[in-house]
Amino acid sequence: DPRTGRELWKHPFGTGMPLVANPLVIGTNRLLVSAGYNVGATALEIQPNPSVTQLWSTRKLKAKFSNPALLGDMIFGLDDGILAGIELADGEGLWKEGRYGHGQGLLVGNLYVLMAESGEICLLQPTRTGPGELARRRIFDAKTWNPIALAGNLLVVRNDREAACLRLPLAHPTP
Repeated sequence: DPRTGRELWKHPFGTGMPLVANPLVIGTNRLLVSAGYNVGATALEIQPNPSVTQLWSTRKLKAKFSNPALLGDMIFGLDDGILAGIELADGEGLWKEGRYGHGQGLLVGNLYVLMAESGEICLLQPTRTGPGELARRRIFDAKTWNPIALAGNLLVVRNDREAACLRLPLAHPTP
């Protein structure tokens, strides 16, 4: 309860290892939680009474450091370093391809900007048939796990040694 801090419900998840990926809102009263370390993902529905129901669970999406994204009726994200897409309705796997390591990404419209663990920035257009990689460019030569940030057309990326700000072309220039 946000007013009192009293616990309203809880649902067991994970194996006791650190859970780093943020929960993903997948509906008005639905959340997806995901974790690496061979845990997987679980879709939960929260009822107003309050209670929680597990809708489905899968090991097809094991988000360790990065946060999954929702695009239409598909959830996608890094599954222990390989990009994977699953069905929103039931968690069934759609595809798994592209070794990006434990990087970080941002969904921008229907495009996914992914900073790979290798230090490459990748532009993807995920669909139900695959990740749809459009372009990639090396930014760093060292392991990169840090979240990325986008402000307007400026993309800020960093690792534990360096940072960079990239000016991205806008599809529709602002006046």
